[in-house]
Amino acid sequence: MNNLQGKKAILYRRVSTTDQKVFGNSLNAQQGSLRDFCEKNSMNIVKEFQEDYSAKNFNRPEWKRLNAFAKKNKKDIDYLLVVDWDRFSRNVFEALGVINDFKDMGIEVNCIGKWINYSDPSQIMMQLMYLGMPEVDNKIRSQKVQMGMRQGLKEGRWNVMQPIGYVSGKDELGKPLMQLDLIKAPLIKELFNTFSLGVYSQNEILKMPKFRKLKLSKSTLSRVLRNILYVGDIKVTEKNDEPEQIVKGLHKPIVSREMFNKVQYLLASRNRNTSKQNKMRDDMYLRGHLKCVKCGGNLTGSASTSKTGKKHYYYHCNRAKGCKESFRVKDAHNELINLFRDLKPPVEVCDLFELVLEDYYKSSKQTQYNEIKRVKSEIEDLVLKKDKLLDKLLDEVISDDLFKKHTKNIEKELTEKRNELSNLNDYQKDLSEYINYGLKLMQNLETLFEQSNVNVKNKLLSSIFDEKIEFDGQKYRTPKFKEGFEFIYQKISELQVFKKEKGDKLSNVSHFVPLTIPFSNSFYQNLTNIYALKELLYNEGIADYNGLPLIKPHQSNTLLLPNGY
Repeated sequence: MNNLQGKKAILYRRVSTTDQKVFGNSLNAQQGSLRDFCEKNSMNIVKEFQEDYSAKNFNRPEWKRLNAFAKKNKKDIDYLLVVDWDRFSRNVFEALGVINDFKDMGIEVNCIGKWINYSDPSQIMMQLMYLGMPEVDNKIRSQKVQMGMRQGLKEGRWNVMQPIGYVSGKDELGKPLMQLDLIKAPLIKELFNTFSLGVYSQNEILKMPKFRKLKLSKSTLSRVLRNILYVGDIKVTEKNDEPEQIVKGLHKPIVSREMFNKVQYLLASRNRNTSKQNKMRDDMYLRGHLKCVKCGGNLTGSASTSKTGKKHYYYHCNRAKGCKESFRVKDAHNELINLFRDLKPPVEVCDLFELVLEDYYKSSKQTQYNEIKRVKSEIEDLVLKKDKLLDKLLDEVISDDLFKKHTKNIEKELTEKRNELSNLNDYQKDLSEYINYGLKLMQNLETLFEQSNVNVKNKLLSSIFDEKIEFDGQKYRTPKFKEGFEFIYQKISELQVFKKEKGDKLSNVSHFVPLTIPFSNSFYQNLTNIYALKELLYNEGIADYNGLPLIKPHQSNTLLLPNGY
């Protein structure tokens, strides 16, 4: 080592998170070593630089400032000192280039722990080894990490960034296992359910307030709907000689396989039919919603031109199959409006329904509250039981294997109880509001439908009817409604009969009418989907946020039809 007395040096210290946690190469430790070296050799410290950054390359914020300082003050600097060569760089070829750049400035780069005499060729070879070893070590460690992550994926453990609806977590053995996000997971499930109806586009779903907590963009929504993680699968990509494979994940799925497959089919179908859908004509919006009363086939629509040049529009069977069923579009549309008009319940019956609904919730509220309280208490007991097990493990009362066994069982029970609590809360939450909105929809369906464009008309029809409707040229056969709408329709019909029979004041009859609301996921989901029409009608300027129709200027309550219709 040359005489360093009076030489001027700048000091550089660097750590990464791994260095600090695993190897203990803290900034303070490096600072102490560098300053002790300078003091021992009577060197003057010009400036010190430090940063928490990777050494993969020299694109580091503090290093850039160091480099700029060295160029500006190169006449006043003799050395750039580091504690170890891996603090300087882990890229041998880039490091040699930087060392030469500093040499051109008259500054020698050196390491206090492995000092290099640049006049000795053998020591330069040693420097190459010092610089190369960290890079080799990095590559080996990176390879091991990648192999470990890939093996984890093969075992069904998703160990990359968690998708929306999941959070990081561990299983009873301490291994990575992502867990459900109790707030966002139900929203993801509802997102799939809403899209699976085939009624709403991705853009329309993004506008729904209930999904805003997810903070989705259009591209993110598309990725979510296609992500197999939500159905419980994990994709292990192709690598070297290993082909791509799909494995069963250990994490809990958010959507059923049936629901996921339905969504994939819809996504594929919409991509195929986009151009066709864009050409849909407003004057035949019932195409795709009508079924032939004679042969049961699907009806289509077309226009014919008379000798006078006047166009006439018809719904008809596929003539290639031999069925000649046909009727005028005008007749089908007018009668549909009459059907909606017939569905409209009297105001006094709606008032009665609201009273009955209020009575129902008053009577069921305590029962619901007791059930929620019971489940919460059971969850608390299980958490306490788990804590006591941990205490026993720490006190060496039980073995590690026994702890893991009992903890696994408790976690399974906790998951079941939390799901039960979530279902209880979901069912109670907003159910009254959903039913009341369905009631309002029935009251105003005729006007809302007349004011809607073809896109909204199709969504209304898909949300109300469970099957394709049948028209015989004069009237519609009794249609089958969606479960939630059917419930409202049936109760309205019952209350109409009850009101006629009793002839009593509303305030005195509500409690005589029994009301049973079915508890099923399909029923609740169907009501949720009907309620989602609220956002659509509001965004399209057809109804206000309460579901009441907006009468537009110069717009009548009759359906405008094209000439010759």
